[in-house]
Formats: sequence, C-alpha cells, structure tokens
Amino acid sequence: MAQRRMFSKKITDSDKFLDLPLTAQALYFHLNMHADDDGFVDNIKTIKRMIGASDGDLRILMEQAFVLPFESGVIVIKDWKIHNYIPKDRYQKTVHTTEFSRLTLEENKSYTERIQNVYNLDTQDRIDKDRIDKDRISKDKLVVVEVSEPATATEKSNFNVIDYYQERIDDLDDYQLQKLKDYIQIDNLAPELIKRAIDRAADNSKRNFGYVNSILKKWAQNGIKTIVQQDEEQRNFDVKKAQRTYSNQQPAKSNVPEWVDKDYRHEATAEEQAQLEELKASMLENEKGS
Repeated sequence: MAQRRMFSKKITDSDKFLDLPLTAQALYFHLNMHADDDGFVDNIKTIKRMIGASDGDLRILMEQAFVLPFESGVIVIKDWKIHNYIPKDRYQKTVHTTEFSRLTLEENKSYTERIQNVYNLDTQDRIDKDRIDKDRISKDKLVVVEVSEPATATEKSNFNVIDYYQERIDDLDDYQLQKLKDYIQIDNLAPELIKRAIDRAADNSKRNFGYVNSILKKWAQNGIKTIVQQDEEQRNFDVKKAQRTYSNQQPAKSNVPEWVDKDYRHEATAEEQAQLEELKASMLENEKGS
C-alpha cells in the first residue's frame, strides 16, 4: 500500500469544508491518512480515540457527505480520487470489495453510491409500501429525498421526517403536517435539522408539536438551516454562557485580614510616651558611663 497521502485544495479550501468545526476537519485529515489505496477506513473508533474526536465530528462528516458510511462500519472518503493519484506499481486494491462494488466514480472523480444511501437501506421498501396508501403519498413525496438528486441532497437524508415525528412524538394533523412541509420547502431546513428538533423535544419529555415548532421557528429566524450551522450556534451559546457565569462569580474570600491593606499607625498614650522617654534617658546614661 502506498504510504504517501495528498489533499486537494479544491476540497480543503472550500467554504463547505472550512465551515466545519476544527475537530471535524482534523478527523477528516486523519481518516484520509489512515485510508487504504481506495479510500476505505475500517478502524474509525481507533482513530477517534487517538486524536480525541467525538461521534459528533464523525456524524458531521457523514451528514455533509465528506465520507460515505456503510452498515458494516466501514467508511469511504468521498473525494478520495480527487485527493490522491496512486501509481499502479504501488496500488493495492481494497479488501472491502463488497462496499467498493456499490460505488461509482463521477466525472469529477468523486465517489457516489450506485443505488441508494447505504445508511438507510429500507428507504425504497418504505416508498413502495407508501404508494399503496394514497393518503400518504403526498406526505412522503415531500420528505423522502432521492439519492439521484444533485449535490444539494448531501445536506439532506433519506429518512422520512413524517414517520420519524409520529414515531417519537405523536400523530400529525393537517396543519402540523403543512408546517413541517413549509420548513423543508420554504425555509430550506435540512431534514436532519428537523430530526434534531424532534429528538430534543422527545428527550426532554416535551412530546408536543408546539415545542418542536418553537425550536424550528427560532432556527429559521436565525438563518440556521444545517446541522453544522446549529452546532456552531450551540458552541457560541455555550461560550457566552460560560463567560457570564465566570463574570458573575464572587471573588474568593482571602484568609489575609483586612488590616494588612490599611496604613496602620499606632498613637502612643501619654503613659507610653513617658515610658519611652525614660528608656531613652536610661540608654543615654549607660552610653556615658561606658
């Protein structure tokens, strides 16, 4: 296997990449360094532990399609062929032949999946079942994202928002359904972002549409449309909160008494002054005698 790894500025200098958290960027570089000659990595957990990366960093790389995940636990660097050219005499074919067979190479040398997102293999089956029920066709058309869509679909997911909401929260009425459609179609919120709002509501035992709607409304007003943007917003909030907490803390009490900082002056009494004069006179008398 070739030991040298290269990176293309077409990818690493793009706004999309530079908008990633620095920890996610670092993880991306390390994954590239440890990939085989076809861009596959099968020791992700080891690499994360080695550099102190989190599951969130890996999830961001997946959601932004910098890496493509397989249900086997293997990932592949999507733009591997853009980064690297390996001479035939040094090239060793990947051992992950099953996963490799599910990829095609686009004209720009970027990997793409042949049929469907391996992260959601049941999507097509669900679509086929939904077609039987006419009442659910209108819902599914708006929330199931086909993998054959252009690059903008990389920020979206192949899961069904409506199904996920009803699974974690409750059934939707027509008004609530339309609101979720509007957040996707009008406000352009990524389905993963809507999923996060649903998870927050469910995890906080706030299983009602009003709570989910308030979160999504705030994000839409603040221009938050992707998971990456929301992660950045959360980090900024945490930093400001920590600064406020620090500034409100009372200074620790010192064990040094207050009088140390005062300009201390002892006013002698008349009796003390007389004793001092007597001591001076005695000392002078002793000096004369010596």
